[in-house]
Amino acid sequence: MVMVMWHEVPDGAAEPPASVALATTRWGAGPGRALLLHGIVSAGATWWQLAETLAEDGYEVVAPDLRGHGTSPRADSYLLADHVADVRALGTGWDLVVGHSLGGLLGALATDADRRFTRRLVLLDPVLDIPDDRFESRVVQEVADATHPPSAQAVRAAHVAWDRRDVAAVAAAAQAADAGAVDRTLRDNAPWRHTDVMTRLVVPTLVLGADPAHGALFRPRTGVELMIRNPSVRVRVVVGAGHAVHRDRPSAVAAAVRSFSW
Repeated sequence: MVMVMWHEVPDGAAEPPASVALATTRWGAGPGRALLLHGIVSAGATWWQLAETLAEDGYEVVAPDLRGHGTSPRADSYLLADHVADVRALGTGWDLVVGHSLGGLLGALATDADRRFTRRLVLLDPVLDIPDDRFESRVVQEVADATHPPSAQAVRAAHVAWDRRDVAAVAAAAQAADAGAVDRTLRDNAPWRHTDVMTRLVVPTLVLGADPAHGALFRPRTGVELMIRNPSVRVRVVVGAGHAVHRDRPSAVAAAVRSFSW
């Protein structure tokens, strides 16, 4: 079953959501095509490390700033359907789509809506579900990060093992994110329950979950259940990695993506 997302209009008819033109950061020249989707309070440029690896491997890499993030336009609506419309407007037939956190969910939704969207899908600690009793605290934290973005020094203090370019890119992305867009992306899509989309995926899908001992948002139990329900899905835990899996363990993530995508 393919899920198509629509907006309801006043007369009861339905129409597809309108996309906005997303700003993108690009690496490489192909012949492969890879799309990298960032998480909330982030931006496309934060993918630099994995993007450079993929570019060396022969990919043209595109990393957009989601609406309300980076230098992409602010918008009147932040439903998940709107974000997915933006992502799908960047094209279809990708050889590889990688999404982190919110970007992981958007990658799954876009692939569910169009089987031709990508040949392979990699999700890094995707936020598929937020329990109702933790939703408000999650919103407050994310909005606070956009309203009062951490300095590079604060990011460095919280993540001493990160590459200095990751520190700078994450601090710059938080500075550029629109707090209202962050708030609405979360609140306007509550309740946040989207694990079922994973059961419908038919393309090879790899989930790289964070270590539960380091703040994972994707639960290992969910991964086991998904692998039982959908043979297209594989799940691995990246030991020692927090939610920002690709920044905490960049070499491990790059190796996993490489072995999965070729």
